[in-house]
Amino acid sequence: MATSKRGSDESEPLRRRAKLDGGRRRERELRIRVCDQEYEEIREAATRAGLACSAFVVRTVRTSIREQQPLDGALVALHAELRNTSRQVNAVGVNLNQLVRHANTYNEVPESVPWLAAYCFQVVRRAEAVIVDLGRRLP
Repeated sequence: MATSKRGSDESEPLRRRAKLDGGRRRERELRIRVCDQEYEEIREAATRAGLACSAFVVRTVRTSIREQQPLDGALVALHAELRNTSRQVNAVGVNLNQLVRHANTYNEVPESVPWLAAYCFQVVRRAEAVIVDLGRRLP
């Protein structure tokens, strides 16, 4: 197995870079300067992650870029809608508990049960649609 000769221990094995989608390799080179301590911290973190230093740096920088992107207004709206749906589902659960207690106490099913069941299905279907939409918009 080949060993790395650039700034590392001679006994350390050289790791192959991961290929991009379609089997291509990265073609652009970005050079940065780091002090000895920074280099060691990066190399140790990359080793713990099981990655070559360059792959680790690329992954870390790309993650940081995604986290710094401004919030999409549509995602904020979907989040608010899911919170509202959660409150509605909770309210339906409270109502169902009350109806079950009534049915057990008086041995009769209230007339509002079919309406409440239909409303519950409607809320759940809308929540599922919002979750699917949200999943499509997430990176």
